[in-house]
Amino acid sequence: MNKRIINQQNESEESSVETQDKKNKQNQKTALDFRKYTQQIWLAGLGAFSRAEEEGNKLFDSLVKVGEELEAKTLGFADQTVSKVTDKALESVYETKDKVEKILDQGVNTSLNRLGLASNKDIQHLEQLILSLHRKVDMLVEENQALQRQLSQSSQ
Repeated sequence: MNKRIINQQNESEESSVETQDKKNKQNQKTALDFRKYTQQIWLAGLGAFSRAEEEGNKLFDSLVKVGEELEAKTLGFADQTVSKVTDKALESVYETKDKVEKILDQGVNTSLNRLGLASNKDIQHLEQLILSLHRKVDMLVEENQALQRQLSQSSQ
């Protein structure tokens, strides 16, 4: 019986050794797998970082280009808007200036008329009358000279 117990113990020890070997191999495989996965995760992270850097630079350059285009459009639009506003402002200024001049002219003419002084229109009208009168006088002088010639020829 002792032999049997010893055999059973030996078998049990052998079985235990085999189980232990299996566990050791599994642990080694698990450790190798863990190292392999850890290495792959590390490499994937490096790849992602590299790609993000490349894509980031491309994205940044793309955004700069879009920004430049938008700025050019905006500046063009702003220039057009400023030009339109300037034109309208100048037009308004000229209209207001004309209105103020007319009001001042009317006020000055009214004041001059109250004082009994001639206005610019009155003076222009008088100039036209003087010119017309001058032409008529010149015509009368010519007619007078022509009549005197006729008289001097007929008396001879």
